[in-house]
Amino acid sequence: MGLFNLLKIKKGTPYSHEIVDQLERLGYFRYTDKNDLEELKMEISSGLKEGHCLSTIYSDKSPYTAKELRHYGLDGEALFEEGGFLDCLMAIKPTFDKMGLELTFSNYVEEWDPENDWLNHRITINGKEYTIFKNFKGVGWAEAAQRFADIINDQLRIQGTDERLYLANGGNDGMAIFLTEKQFELLDPILKNPNERPQRIEVWCKLNMIERMPVLGE
Repeated sequence: MGLFNLLKIKKGTPYSHEIVDQLERLGYFRYTDKNDLEELKMEISSGLKEGHCLSTIYSDKSPYTAKELRHYGLDGEALFEEGGFLDCLMAIKPTFDKMGLELTFSNYVEEWDPENDWLNHRITINGKEYTIFKNFKGVGWAEAAQRFADIINDQLRIQGTDERLYLANGGNDGMAIFLTEKQFELLDPILKNPNERPQRIEVWCKLNMIERMPVLGE
């Protein structure tokens, strides 16, 4: 972001509409229905001005997803539980469809050994196998979110898009947010809300005190 905008932010003068305009130039609203565009812009502008957070608007019908197809709830507990990965993949599929990308999955395996108290968990996405957990012991809410984000980002990279998945918050209040690198760089100096601020995966792992484990197939 330019020095002029940084100075305006530091002085506390209005900047939210300028940031919204910059987000539009960077393609932030490319997946938003035109009927929702003005409402979304106003919501983002208000969030940036009042709470230094990236706000959104949600549909008024189940499953109550964000209308810009960028924000998704990522409840670490639900993700770690049986079938959680499949549920989250189905939840974000509309974004992949809007991007014109493939998201098919198969060979979904969850093996729990109660005697040895370990979990093996793997999945094949678009023909590529990923290891989510191998002989894992304990409660892996944060680890599941890291694996999910890294798998999705690997597929985004393979399919040649500049979009990436960023993580925010954690636990039952976890969030996953699609942004391009340029959109992230624009927002990163501005967003001050520690609970809703999108983070790069490596930074998010440090904040949540977990080891970032590889997810490629065995």
